[in-house]
Amino acid sequence: MSSSPPVELVVASFDDPILAGLLAARGDRPAGTSRRVGGAPPVDAGIVFLVARQVSETVGCAGLRRLGDDTAEVEHVYVRPEYRGQGISRLLLAGVEDLARRRGFAVARLEAGDLRSAGLYASSGYVRIAPFGRHPARSVCFEKSLLVPLTGGRMPGPRRTFPNLPR
Repeated sequence: MSSSPPVELVVASFDDPILAGLLAARGDRPAGTSRRVGGAPPVDAGIVFLVARQVSETVGCAGLRRLGDDTAEVEHVYVRPEYRGQGISRLLLAGVEDLARRRGFAVARLEAGDLRSAGLYASSGYVRIAPFGRHPARSVCFEKSLLVPLTGGRMPGPRRTFPNLPR
């Protein structure tokens, strides 16, 4: 049994002060700034974030951006180094997928900016696809259907819901 406090997931806009420290630690800069740090894409108004908090401290985040009518992109998945290895990345990924479903998306896509994260995505039901959108040809990209099977069967793996997330 873990002695860590529970993780709370909250929705935040791209300019919410709750994100400032997380995005700076990840190396992101707001859109419109002159340079990008660490190759990370700039953060812009088209992204809504899911933020993980323990007590009153932000520990991680994941962004969601509309790509098309039924497709969203998961971006900016980040957990502070001192909180890694506790399942927070997996919790954020499941939470952002649930947020995407609630907003009517049927497909989630993402780019594995770091190949160490590819295992997390594959084990979470994502399949490798060709690079999409603005991602260069050398990118490692994944996609996942967010639809629940109509046969009444269960999707593989645990299915978590987060009732406190707005639509």
